[in-house]
Amino acid sequence: MVSHGDPQGGDDTTYKVTVRNVTGHTTVGRNNRVVGNIGTTTEAASEVTEVQLEALRREFAGVRELIENLDGVGEREKGAAVDRLEELEAAVTDDEPDVRTMGRVRAWFAEKLPDMLDTVTGLLLHPTIALLATAAGDEVAAGFGGLLESFGASSTSGEG
Repeated sequence: MVSHGDPQGGDDTTYKVTVRNVTGHTTVGRNNRVVGNIGTTTEAASEVTEVQLEALRREFAGVRELIENLDGVGEREKGAAVDRLEELEAAVTDDEPDVRTMGRVRAWFAEKLPDMLDTVTGLLLHPTIALLATAAGDEVAAGFGGLLESFGASSTSGEG
């Protein structure tokens, strides 16, 4: 409950507001001007900026460097892992992200280089990837959500 009086302006109008189970913005007072939209469209909510894409590319570069510096892994295996990582990056950043490829690459790491599985899974949990999947439409977003669920994650944590 909010109560407000305005003795400075000489107006002693009192506002009483009781709010129950309401989400969103509330404006109380006189001469208020509210500008904005009610809700957002999927398109607006899922726009991906160049800054976000660059941050994602840096994450991939960091994982690539980790792979190249792995101890106890042969050069051939490192090369194959980097190839899979590049495949994953392309699958994620294409105009229409390829969820099947994302799952296949993750499965490859689980089988061939399990020490890097958590790192690769972490890439798939990057909020920008969720935004890219959402921007590609309902079918891709649903597929991406299913992929995340398949390894115990949730697609509801997208940040903008």
